[in-house]
Amino acid sequence: MGRAAIGPGSQYYLERLTLNIFLFDLIQFNSIRLDPIAGSWQFNDMLACIILVSWLALLWLYFLWSRRRYYKAAWQLPGPVGWPFIGMGLQMMNPQTFLQYMDGLSHKYKAPFISWMGTNCFLYVNDPQTVEQIFNSTHCTNKGDFYRFMSSAIGDGLFTSSSPRWQKHRRLINPAFGRQILCNFLPIFNAEADVLLEKLDVEGVQRGKSLEIYEILKKIVLEAACQTTMGKRMNFQHDGSKAIFEAYSGITEVCVKRMLSPWLYPELIYRWSRLFDRQQKVVGVLFGFVEQLLQPAVSVVGVEDSDANKQLEEEQHQHQHQHQRQQQQQRRIKSKSIFIEQVREHVERGQQMSWQDVRDEANVIIAATFETTSTALYFTILCLAMHPEYQEKLHDELCAELPEHGDISIEQLERLSYTEMAINESMRLFAPVPMVLRRAGQDLELRRDDGVYLIPSGTQIGIDIYNMQRDVRVWGPLARTYNPEAHFGPDAPTRHAFAFVPFTKGLRMCIGYRYALLLMKLLLAKIFRCYRISTAARLEQLLVKGNISLKLKEYPLCRVERR
Repeated sequence: MGRAAIGPGSQYYLERLTLNIFLFDLIQFNSIRLDPIAGSWQFNDMLACIILVSWLALLWLYFLWSRRRYYKAAWQLPGPVGWPFIGMGLQMMNPQTFLQYMDGLSHKYKAPFISWMGTNCFLYVNDPQTVEQIFNSTHCTNKGDFYRFMSSAIGDGLFTSSSPRWQKHRRLINPAFGRQILCNFLPIFNAEADVLLEKLDVEGVQRGKSLEIYEILKKIVLEAACQTTMGKRMNFQHDGSKAIFEAYSGITEVCVKRMLSPWLYPELIYRWSRLFDRQQKVVGVLFGFVEQLLQPAVSVVGVEDSDANKQLEEEQHQHQHQHQRQQQQQRRIKSKSIFIEQVREHVERGQQMSWQDVRDEANVIIAATFETTSTALYFTILCLAMHPEYQEKLHDELCAELPEHGDISIEQLERLSYTEMAINESMRLFAPVPMVLRRAGQDLELRRDDGVYLIPSGTQIGIDIYNMQRDVRVWGPLARTYNPEAHFGPDAPTRHAFAFVPFTKGLRMCIGYRYALLLMKLLLAKIFRCYRISTAARLEQLLVKGNISLKLKEYPLCRVERR
C-alpha cells in the first residue's frame, strides 16, 4: 500500500506507537543510568577490579618466572606434583605413615626426584651416591629451612644453626668432645651403668615385672648427659622428672607436625593454632630445666674442697650404694673437660659467644645427646631381645673380654668388636635420626647414572637415611632383617661408604657420635654381661613413627633374667 492509503486515524496510531516505543526505550535507559553518580561509581569499581586482577596476574606471572629454574629441575627429575600451595602436605602430614609413604614414592619414582612441600622445591634423596655428594658439598652444609621451626622453639644451636654461626660455634665447642676428654667420662658412665643394673634387677628380676625399658634408659642417658656436659647431677631416678621427658618428646612432635603441615608455615597463622599453644607449654618446661642446669653449683666433676666433700658425704648417706662409687670416681675428673666450663671460658674471654649462645647450645646439646643416644641404645637392646642367638654371641664376647664385676676401661671397650657390630646393625635398621634436611646454598651439580642435573640454590634437600639403610638395592636380600654378621661381619660384602650414615658424614658430621658410641657400648656390655633380655615382639610387628629421632607407635615390654 502507498503512503496515501494511511488515513489520519492510522497516522495517529502510528505516531502514538512510535512515541510509546521511544518512551519505553528512554525508561529502560534511565533505569540503567538514572543516577549519573552511581553510574560513575560502578565504572570506577569495574576499573579498579580490572587493575587489581591485572596486578595479581602480573605478580603471579612474576612468581612463576622467578621460580622457573625450580620447575626446570622438577621437569628433569620428576616426582609427585602434589597440590597447589601445599605440595605433598596432605599426604605427608601424618608422622606415623610418613616414612612408609616416602619409601613407596622412592619405588614409584626414580630417586633423586623433585617434589614440593608447600611452595618449597624439595629434592628427595635415598641413594648412597647422591648422599655422598650432598654431605661432602660445601654448598650443602646449612640445615634445611624447616629447622627454623626448631630453632625458634629451643634455640639456635649446633643442630639447627647455619654458617657462619655454625662454623664458629663448632670450632669453639669441638674440644669438649675430643677422645681424651671422653675417656674422662668413663667413671660417670660406669656409675650410671651400675644404677641401670640395679634398676633392672629390682624391677625386672626381684619383682618379676615386664619392663618398658625405653623409659628406664631415657633417665640413665639424660642423667649421664647432664653430668658430662653441664657438670650437674639431677637424680632423675628419685625426683619427679616425667614432665621433662614429656617436654622433650613433645617439642620434637610439635616441630615435625609443623614441618609436615605447609599451612602452618606462616608465623601469623601458626601463632593462632593449638600447636603453638602446646609448643609454648613444653618450651617453658625445657627452658626452666636448662636454666636450672646453668645455675652456679658445685660440679660433680673435679670436687676438691672440704665443703664439697661434706656435700658428697650427705649424698652418699641418702643414696647409699647406687651413688657412692659414682661420687668417688667423678672426683678424679678435671672440671675444665666438660662443655659448660669450656663455653664459660669462651664467654669470659669474649671469644664470640654470649650467654644466650650458651643457653641455646646447652638446650640443643642436651636434647640431641639424650634423644639420639637413648633411641639407638633402646633399639639395640630390643633387636637383641628379639634375636636371642645374636644375644648369646654378644654374651660370649663379653665373658671373654670383660671381668664379671668392676668398671670397664676404654681399652676393653675397644676390643668389643661384636658389640659394635650389634650396635651398627640396629642403627642400620632403625636409624636414630631417620631423615635430615639440608639446603642448597648455591647451585649444585648433581650426578646421576643418566646424566648431570642442576639443583638451583634454595632447594630443600631431604636425605632419607631410614629407607636407604633398609633398601634391598643397597644392602641385598637381608636388608630388612637383623643380622650383624651378614652386614658388618668380616665376611660381609663391601658397601658404599655412605650407605651407612646413622650420625651423617662429611662436612657436618654429628659432633657427639664418639660420645654416643662410647656410652652405648659400655651400657650394653654391662647389661648383657649380667642379664638376659627377652620379648614377645617381632621385628615385622614394629610400627615406626617419623620424628626428629625415630619413635615407635607402641613400645613392647621386655623380660629380664639374671645370668
